[in-house]
Amino acid sequence: MPLSPSMSDTRNVIVLIIAVMILQIAGGLISVLTPLGLEAMDTPPQAIGLIAALYAAGFMLGAWISPRALATFGHIRLFAAASAMNAVSVLSLSLVHDALFWAPVRVIMGVSLALSFTSIESWLGSAVPDKSRGNVMGIYHTGAKLSLMIGPFFVAGLSPLDTRAYTWAALFLTLALVPVCLTRREQPVIPERRSMPLKALYQLAPAAVLGALIAGTVNTGTQSLLPIYFEGFELGGGGTGAAAIASAAAWMGGLLLQWPAGRLSDRIERRLVIAGLGAMSALAALFIAIFGTRLSEVSVIVALGVWGAGALSFYSLCVAHAIDRTPKVLIPQVMSGLLFVWAGGSIIGPLLSGFAMRAVGELGLFGLAGILLIALTIIMVLRVRSKPVAIEDKLAEWSPVLPTPLASVKLDPRMSDAPDKAEPETGEDADGEEGPDSPADMEDSPKSKV
Repeated sequence: MPLSPSMSDTRNVIVLIIAVMILQIAGGLISVLTPLGLEAMDTPPQAIGLIAALYAAGFMLGAWISPRALATFGHIRLFAAASAMNAVSVLSLSLVHDALFWAPVRVIMGVSLALSFTSIESWLGSAVPDKSRGNVMGIYHTGAKLSLMIGPFFVAGLSPLDTRAYTWAALFLTLALVPVCLTRREQPVIPERRSMPLKALYQLAPAAVLGALIAGTVNTGTQSLLPIYFEGFELGGGGTGAAAIASAAAWMGGLLLQWPAGRLSDRIERRLVIAGLGAMSALAALFIAIFGTRLSEVSVIVALGVWGAGALSFYSLCVAHAIDRTPKVLIPQVMSGLLFVWAGGSIIGPLLSGFAMRAVGELGLFGLAGILLIALTIIMVLRVRSKPVAIEDKLAEWSPVLPTPLASVKLDPRMSDAPDKAEPETGEDADGEEGPDSPADMEDSPKSKV
């Protein structure tokens, strides 16, 4: 029985999805081990927060340098080197129990993880056609979320400074190399060396950039303070037990809705799906903020799951929306740029959420999240109605000079199996209604593959 096009497209990149799932098992382990390990070393809370910020800064740096690294080493070798460097860094944490040593190591881990994700996600963006991109990205992010939830169970009951816990993390980081290094799938075309300026990225897909920024700000800020919000609950015995249940509820919501949202965005305007997810999670956040203290604990947990279903699902659609408008030769720059923007939001988020919680108490955490998610909904609706802008105005400042002359071509992504027909390049929609001349319809010239 022949596979459907979407299933066939997923099968073509399944090794990449498996690799990221293995990588994220390690990510789930490390996300638990790092703060608990620092706490076990009697590190002050302010220093723990600073080391978390250094990790995010490393992630931003890795996202920024990844286009040059991809152009120099290629997708497979860069992923292998980054994963190996991450594994060595994790093992070194178990050898030296000193916060001053952990701080620079966490920067290196942030750089390594950003390089790994850029390698895989730019490969996915190049390999998956527009008609099934939302579906495949939904499967990819669903698998990643599932792995993040599974990871901490491998170190359950171990001390946060137990060497065995870090060995588990290094084991999975190394195991992630196997499917990528042994794949027989052809790598994408080597990208340009330079990164894309943020201004150019915003001009190409403003909705995606703003969505990535809000995703980093809301999700990281809210999740970083969830343990504090729920520590007074009696669920799971209270304290860390209640915090664990709350975190699992949020991730479970995102896990359940990620794939359906991706499939839906392949059928209707992606920004409208993002707007719907934003509105749903905004209502859930405001519900918790206003009524949380007067509701049963189970009701708050259910509302948190609804929040997670929307808030933890829309980033992948922002990525798919940006790739829809990107010529294939520029996909790595766009992917690294969005990761850079997300990482910037992940630095801002905990600071804003902490200030809001100190200023107005428990209302502040989910109140701020609700306001930002309402802003996301409004932005997406406005971008759908935006006025078209000529492509020359958007790309002239940063369009790369390739080593071989290129013929300008235009392809309809919905006719990806049809013969290529070269036509003169014309104007396109900045981020408004899709037209026949949008960047989503542009493919790199056949000559660029030589």
